[in-house]
Amino acid sequence: MGTFARSAMTTAYTKGVKPVIFKMHPDKVHDDMILHGSWAQRIRPAMAAAEALLKHDDPALVTQAYGLTLRNPLGLAAGLDKNVAIPGILQMTGFGFLTFGSVTSRVCHGNPKPWFHRLPEQESLVVHVGLANGGVDAVAQRLRELNAQAHPRYTALPFKMSIARTNDQHAGDTAEGVEDYVTSVRKLDGLSALLELNISCPNTTVGEKFTEPEALDQLLTEIDAANPAQPIVLKMPSDKTWEQFRDLIDVALDHNVAGLTIANLRKDRDSVTMDPAIKGNLSGRPVRDLSTDIIRRSYQHAGDRLTIAGLGGVFDGQHAYDKICAGSTLIELVSGLIFRGPAVVGTIAKELVELAHADGFEKVQDAVGSRADAPVPTD
Repeated sequence: MGTFARSAMTTAYTKGVKPVIFKMHPDKVHDDMILHGSWAQRIRPAMAAAEALLKHDDPALVTQAYGLTLRNPLGLAAGLDKNVAIPGILQMTGFGFLTFGSVTSRVCHGNPKPWFHRLPEQESLVVHVGLANGGVDAVAQRLRELNAQAHPRYTALPFKMSIARTNDQHAGDTAEGVEDYVTSVRKLDGLSALLELNISCPNTTVGEKFTEPEALDQLLTEIDAANPAQPIVLKMPSDKTWEQFRDLIDVALDHNVAGLTIANLRKDRDSVTMDPAIKGNLSGRPVRDLSTDIIRRSYQHAGDRLTIAGLGGVFDGQHAYDKICAGSTLIELVSGLIFRGPAVVGTIAKELVELAHADGFEKVQDAVGSRADAPVPTD
C-alpha cells in the first residue's frame, strides 16, 4: 500500500502540484508552506494517516548514530524550517530525524530578498537567505513548549538544531563570533538530540571565518568548555581543497566533535547556466558528486572517529546509497523534496534497502564506507 501511495503522490506532485508552484516565486512558496503547514499539522489524525502512507519502515533501515536509534538514516537538512515551525508536517514525510535552523544568537533578518531562485534544468535551488531566523531565545522557547506537549506528532523524531553566527551589523572579530556561537549553544543545551555548528554558510556579510583552522580551534575550545549535553556536529563547506578540508577535520578530531555534515552550498557556479546578477549559492545536483567525493576522502581520513551525514543532490536511492558507500552513516536532503515531492523520502528508504540487499548487506548501515576506496560515480 505504501509503495502504491507514494507512486501516486509522486505522480500527483510532478504532474499537478509542481507545475503550479514552480510558476510562483520560490520565496512565496516557502512562506506559504510554513504558514499553511503550521495549521495543517494540527489536524493530527490526517497527519498520522499521511505518514502511514508515505513512510517506509524496514528493520534493514534502522540506524545507530550518536547513541540514537533512528528508524532510518534519512534526515531533513537545515534551511527549510528555521524556527521549528512545522515539525509535524516534516515528520509525516517519513524522515528518521529532522534538522532545524540555522538559528543565531540574535534575531537575524537575513539578506535582502529574493532569497531563492530555481534552476529547474539543473535541479538546483540558488539560496541567498543569509540566516534569517527568529533568534535563539524564541527557538529555545519553542523547543521547551514542544517537549512539554510530549505529543508524538511533534517530538517522536530526534531533532538536530543547527547554530550559526549572527549575520548582522553587530558581528565583530573572531572573539565576538566565538561568543555568538557559545551563547546559542548554552541556550539550546539539552533541548535537542544534537547540536550542529554551521561554520560554512556562504551567503553572509561576516564570511566564513571559522572555516580557518586557527579560528575553528578557538571556537571548539570554548564549545568544549561549555560542555553541552548534546553531541556536537560541524556543518562543513563544499568549496575547499581537500588539503584545506582535511586540516579542518584534524582540528575537529582534537576536540569533542562527534560528526560532520558534508557539505554546505556550492559557491562555484561555473557548472550551471544562470543570470550572473542572481545572488546566492547552489544546492541540489551541482553539489552531488562534489560532496560524495569529500565524504569518501573524509571517511578514509577519519574512519569511524567521526559520524558523517552526507547531503547534496540526493533525489533517489542511488544518490543516497553512493554517499553511504562512500562513508556516510546518515543522509540529509532538502532539494529532493522540492524537485521530487514529499513521497521522495519513503521512496529513497525503500530503494536503499533494495540496493543494500543486492550488495549482500543485511542492513543499510552495513554498507557504510564499503566503497570508500572506489572512485565516486558521476552523472
